[in-house]
Amino acid sequence: MYDVLALSMKIAGRPKAQFERVLLSRIDFTGADVPSMIYSAAYLTRFEARDQALALYRQASRLAPARPEPYLLGLKLARRQKDYEAVRWAAVGILTTVWTGDYARLHRLAENAAMDAMTALRAAGRNKQADDFRTAMQAAHIRDLVIKLSWSGEGDLDLTVEGPRGTVCSNEHRRSPGGGVLVHDGFGPDQKNCFDEYVCAQGVPGRYRARIRHTSGRIVGKRALLTVIRYRGTPYESTRKIGITLGEGDRIVRIALPRGRRRVLAVVPRRSTSFLRRKRTSRRSMIQMVGPRSAASLRAGGRFTATRRRAFVTGLRPTTGAGAVGFTPTVTVLPEGVSNTAMAIISGDRRYVRISVAPLFSTITDVFTFSFINNGNPVGNPGLGGGNGNRR
Repeated sequence: MYDVLALSMKIAGRPKAQFERVLLSRIDFTGADVPSMIYSAAYLTRFEARDQALALYRQASRLAPARPEPYLLGLKLARRQKDYEAVRWAAVGILTTVWTGDYARLHRLAENAAMDAMTALRAAGRNKQADDFRTAMQAAHIRDLVIKLSWSGEGDLDLTVEGPRGTVCSNEHRRSPGGGVLVHDGFGPDQKNCFDEYVCAQGVPGRYRARIRHTSGRIVGKRALLTVIRYRGTPYESTRKIGITLGEGDRIVRIALPRGRRRVLAVVPRRSTSFLRRKRTSRRSMIQMVGPRSAASLRAGGRFTATRRRAFVTGLRPTTGAGAVGFTPTVTVLPEGVSNTAMAIISGDRRYVRISVAPLFSTITDVFTFSFINNGNPVGNPGLGGGNGNRR
C-alpha cells in the first residue's frame, strides 16, 4: 500500500520529502525485519532517496552483520553519493563478510572503490581520513586462519574443519557460526581445481581440527599437502605446510589459534542438506561396488556434485529446484465455507488506522484421484500419460 501511495505521489509531483516519509512508514510495523529493511531501501533508491536508503542499509548491517546484501548494495550508493565514510563501511564489510561464489570479484570491486575514495580524500586535503581509511582496509584483509588442502590426480578429497565450540565447516555446511567458510571444494582431474580452501576472517580462540577424507578416485602418491596460515596480514603471521599420507581412515591435524578475534558466534541460516548427504553417500557406495572409475566418469560425477551444491547454495529444495530427480507430493489444506480476514495498518505518524476486510467464499466442487506412479496425472486420462495409472 505504501509503495503504491509513494509512486502515486511522485507521479502527482508532490514534494520529495513527503513520498520519502511514506516509504519510511512501511518500516514502522516491520520492526527489526532485515529483509524488509533491504527491500524498503531498494524502493528508496528507486525514488532517488539515496541518503535514506544508505542509512537503512547501514542499519540492516548492524542488525545482521553476516548478511552480504547491505554491504554490496550500499557500496553502489555510497560511490554514487561520494560518501567516503559509507564507502569505507561497505568496503570493509565486503572484505570481511562476503564469501559468495564470486567473492574474489566482489573483493576486488571493494578494493577498487576504496582506492578511489582514498585518492579523492587526499586530493581534497583530508589526509587524516585517508590514513584512517587505509588502516581500516588493512585490518579488513586480516585472516585469523586459512587452511588449504591440495593434491594431484583424478580423485576427490574433502576438508572438514571443526572449531573449538563444536562448530563444523564442511562441503555440506559451507559456513559455520565460528566465522569459517569453505570457499572452494575442488575435485580432479583438472590440477587447477584440485584443492579445498577454508578461510576464517575472525575465528574463535582455541584448538581447531582439520579432517581430511579421501572421498573417491586415485590420488597421485596417495599424498596431499595441507597449508595452514595463521594470523595472515599481522606481525604474528605464520605458515606451516604439512604432508598428508592418505589411508583407509580420516587424517586429522590439530591447529592452535590462541589469538582468535571472535568472541560471539555468528548467526548462520540453516539449510537442509540431507539430500546432498544421501547423494554423496550413494556415490561412495557406488565406487566401492564398481571399483576405480575412468577419468570421464569422474568428471561426470564431479559435475553432478557441483550442480547439487549450487542448488543448495541458492537455497533451492532438491524436489523443486533445477535438477530435481523425483516427485514429492505437497499436502495442502483447502478451506470450505465462509471466512473473513481483517488487517489494521497504523500510519507512520500514528494518527490514522486503516482497516481492510477480505471475505472469502470457498467451495470444493470436484475431487480427482491422483497417481504418483503416473507422474502425478489423473487416473484414466489417456491424454495425460496413461489409462490405468500404472503405465508411463
